[in-house]
Amino acid sequence: MSQRFFEGTEHATLYAKSRPNAPPGLADKIVNFLKEKYQGDLELCLDVGCGNGQCSGLFSASFRKVLATDISPSQIEVAKTLNHPTNVEFQVSPAEISPAKNESAQVVVACVAAHWFDLPAFLKEADRVLCQNGVVALTSFFLPIAVHPTKSDELNDAIRHFYFESLGPYWGSGVRHLENEYGDFTIPYAETVRAEVWTDDEPYTLAEAAAYLESWSGFQNLCRDKGEAAGREVLQEFIAKCLKSLGTTDEPDRVEFKLKRKYFILMGRKA
Repeated sequence: MSQRFFEGTEHATLYAKSRPNAPPGLADKIVNFLKEKYQGDLELCLDVGCGNGQCSGLFSASFRKVLATDISPSQIEVAKTLNHPTNVEFQVSPAEISPAKNESAQVVVACVAAHWFDLPAFLKEADRVLCQNGVVALTSFFLPIAVHPTKSDELNDAIRHFYFESLGPYWGSGVRHLENEYGDFTIPYAETVRAEVWTDDEPYTLAEAAAYLESWSGFQNLCRDKGEAAGREVLQEFIAKCLKSLGTTDEPDRVEFKLKRKYFILMGRKA
């Protein structure tokens, strides 16, 4: 069964406010791969481990229905309060047991989620619900990349220090799959392909970037283990490193730079 993180309502709400939406090109890449050999109507996309729906809406324009599922009731509760397209339906369900019918979906996608799944069980379930020539797609990103006219390297060093050093002992085992960009994942179909899609450079304040890092499961695990004060301490250390790198004493909500992300994709086509 899937590893369980992002469970509480408070964390789910922070997740909704701080987690980035996937880039539109991600859905385009997956749908275009599907259409290379699938000629029928696009009836159903199953978005598994959907969180608050950060990826779900991308597929709503191409499919008659998007069924978005997550094991966390809190995530689904928050998702239903957000402004999603009307043809996106949210349900509580583990990745390995889907409410979708046999051979009903043209695409099964897991966006920033598959590294927490029982992958063999999930892929077996994906095979059950996929139609002939349907596509299963596993996609995620690793660390965001800071973009600044002169201080990109220093900002990225601060992000990497926060991930590897401050939170190192508090990550679940699934993050190792992110670190190698799902390089150790395989899909048991004859036709598979790997691809990538980059986001645009997106403007962030330092305060917004810190809130995003706060939504990481490793940070939440640290707070549960060591207490909220310990979490605030490492977050303040990150902010201080960034301010020093940028040579400013401004408040974090007045300090600006950009972040971009590379979404890596592994796709397989059901024969």
